[in-house]
Amino acid sequence: MLEKLLRHAPGHSPHAVFAKRQLAELIVQRAPWRAARLAKDVLAVLPEDDRAWAALGLAHTLLGNFHSAEKAYREALYLAPCSPWYAHNLGHLLDIALDRPRDALKYLAAAHRSLPHEPEIAGSYAHALARADRWSEAVPLLARALDRDRDAAEAMLRDWLSREPVGSLPRPSRPPPGDARDEDPRRDAQD
Repeated sequence: MLEKLLRHAPGHSPHAVFAKRQLAELIVQRAPWRAARLAKDVLAVLPEDDRAWAALGLAHTLLGNFHSAEKAYREALYLAPCSPWYAHNLGHLLDIALDRPRDALKYLAAAHRSLPHEPEIAGSYAHALARADRWSEAVPLLARALDRDRDAAEAMLRDWLSREPVGSLPRPSRPPPGDARDEDPRRDAQD
């Protein structure tokens, strides 16, 4: 339906902007390049759209453009400073992709304060604490978040830290075969 709305709505109309924002959020995991284009189209009309900035941040993260992702997440968080998910995404990016766990802590702490029972946020926060040599805070935080004992939480943190290369996020795989629209950026220019 969003594709149909895009085909029929005038380019900068509220309907087209709505469809582009929604579509960017829906397809970002499987088609980050196209999602980034759609988010930029929204931002050309509504530069204060925090959701479009967040979608652009996730798209850039998935594409491996980590500094662009940081800029987009910072803009989203500036526009919606109480969003725990924007704070989490920025903090996680700083910790993992940009190898700046100490810089990540303030964002992950804010996200954790807002959603203290969210395991994904607690895990990211504990990870950054451990990487920032604050192990004594990381272990109990992770144990509480996952309803595990300290030994299990410590083993989990050690496992996480031993498996990942510092300063990188996994690169996205290529789009599935037959999804030529997402493989060829020139196709989006025709929309």
